[in-house]
Amino acid sequence: MNRAITTATSLMLAVLASGSVFAAKSADAVPYSYGMPLDVARVISIDEPNSLNCETVQATMIYVDTSGEQKSVTYLKESSACANS
Repeated sequence: MNRAITTATSLMLAVLASGSVFAAKSADAVPYSYGMPLDVARVISIDEPNSLNCETVQATMIYVDTSGEQKSVTYLKESSACANS
C-alpha cells in the first residue's frame, strides 16, 4: 500500500513539475511570421486570452518537434468570441 501511495505521489509531482516547465518555456515563445516553417510533431497546448469581444488576440502554442524538442510560438488569431457572432 505504501509503495502505491509513493508511486502515485511521485507521478503527481512529476506532472506538476512538467507543467511549470511548460509555463516557463512559453515565455521564450517565438513570434510566428508568414511562411515560417513549423516542425510540429505533437501539440501540447494552445492558450489565448479570454475575450468577450470579437477581436484579434495573441495565442501561444507549445509543441514538440520531430526531434523531441519542446518549442513555443505566438501568433495572431480571432478570439473565440468571433465564433458566436
